[in-house]
Amino acid sequence: MFSYVTTTTTPNTDDNLATCQHAPYFRDALVTPITNQTLTASDIQLAIFGYLPKWVTLLMNMRNKIVSKFGFDVGVSHMATNNTHLKVGDKVGFMHILSICDNEMICTAKDKHMDFYLSVQRNKTTATISTLVNQKTLFGRLYVNAILPFHYVIARAVINKAAKAKRI
Repeated sequence: MFSYVTTTTTPNTDDNLATCQHAPYFRDALVTPITNQTLTASDIQLAIFGYLPKWVTLLMNMRNKIVSKFGFDVGVSHMATNNTHLKVGDKVGFMHILSICDNEMICTAKDKHMDFYLSVQRNKTTATISTLVNQKTLFGRLYVNAILPFHYVIARAVINKAAKAKRI
């Protein structure tokens, strides 16, 4: 179903996201091939997450309405931007860029229940997209456990779609 995406352990080398981990946390990593060797990590992130399918946007809008009642920060339900010259501190959708270099971009979104991180790391032939969620409260832990089935499908579908469309 997701022929362009494989699950992997977290990157063994240059794992900058590991420095952000605080228990309890959830972490996963997905790998996809890169067909355009000129793309930076930020280009890859925008090529993947800047083109969310309508069904994902609808789910994110529903999620925002529900979780806002429990004190979770909600924002836009997409990560598209017109800014192609991203730098640390810039906002991309609901996230802020924490660090950026040619081979990795880390973004974050934080609220009182959890700290969410997204890393896009590239090497010569693949990109590794890794999610980290530090759960700060019981509500944060319950939320992460509740959305894991959705995360599993959405992350793979969005990455697979970008690879299939040869945007990365």
